[in-house]
Amino acid sequence: MSEAAKAAAIKRSTGSSKPSTKSTTGSSKVSEKYYSGESGIKVQPKSVLIISLVYMGIVLLLHIFSKLRGGSAPTGATSTDQ
Repeated sequence: MSEAAKAAAIKRSTGSSKPSTKSTTGSSKVSEKYYSGESGIKVQPKSVLIISLVYMGIVLLLHIFSKLRGGSAPTGATSTDQ
């Protein structure tokens, strides 16, 4: 195999004969945007957990209270009172 053929095979396998000069990829730039902390609201994970648990508790209590109260008859139900 000639030197030119070897060089072409290496170029094909690596995609380029020049080394890449980019130090960051597109996905790391996106994550840097979200985690750089330059702007926006700052909320700790513990706070988010507490807020979501309180929200789920309120929804659960509302469901329980609606069952205890009796609620209204489903739509389309007929009354059997005479």
